[in-house]
Amino acid sequence: MLRINAARLPDNLKERVAASTCFSDALDTLRELTGDLGFTQVLYAYLPMRPRLPNGEWLPLKLNVRDFPDGFDEGWSRFMTVDPYYRACFEGTLPIDWTEVQASQELSSTQREACGYLGDFGLSRGTTVPVHLPFGRFAVMSAIVDRSTANWDDIRDTTRESLFRLMHVFTKVIHDMRFEDQIETVRCTRLTPREIECLRWASAGKTSGDISIILDRSLETVRLHIKNAIAKLDATNRSQAIAKAVHLGLI
Repeated sequence: MLRINAARLPDNLKERVAASTCFSDALDTLRELTGDLGFTQVLYAYLPMRPRLPNGEWLPLKLNVRDFPDGFDEGWSRFMTVDPYYRACFEGTLPIDWTEVQASQELSSTQREACGYLGDFGLSRGTTVPVHLPFGRFAVMSAIVDRSTANWDDIRDTTRESLFRLMHVFTKVIHDMRFEDQIETVRCTRLTPREIECLRWASAGKTSGDISIILDRSLETVRLHIKNAIAKLDATNRSQAIAKAVHLGLI
């Protein structure tokens, strides 16, 4: 397979991606382009909001993948918030070598377990390219080589610049073509319309009593809606629930 180096990315790179009719088609094109660079798998993920909640919790990152081994998804959900390659994206803006992340002494036991989980599927060598977008939005691509690839050092050293350019062009085209809404993400907490309404009024400084008058509902009903919203958002009080709801774009 011909490998494209940094100086030989297709001149029509943007047009290749823009020829897609949907995000799934664009991801197929991304797989073809990374395949020409020598990679055997690719993933792309996007978060339309800041990856961290006000209390420091990380939002789960849903991976949209091509050519990953069967069964990968079954056990990966428990690592969606601790993924060490995901976390490493917030230490800089340049491409990340997986082997360097794996060698870090700061990884938690769960993060090392995540690396081991990927390794069990033959996915232990790759390069991750983050893009930090306006308003806290975030996108990331990882290009990976599996056990069948013998010349990882050569691929890693000659494709870093190519992957950086490819990721930025791809993400820009996805945005321009308004494909971002098609990218699968982990579903955020679902609040009922009435729970959202109560939290929205609470965020405006209204008390439960005020809200009961505004909505023409009993005080007990309003308190129940707010209590349910607090529980669904895994918050400890009304203020934290409002902060989380705002961060998640629910109100």
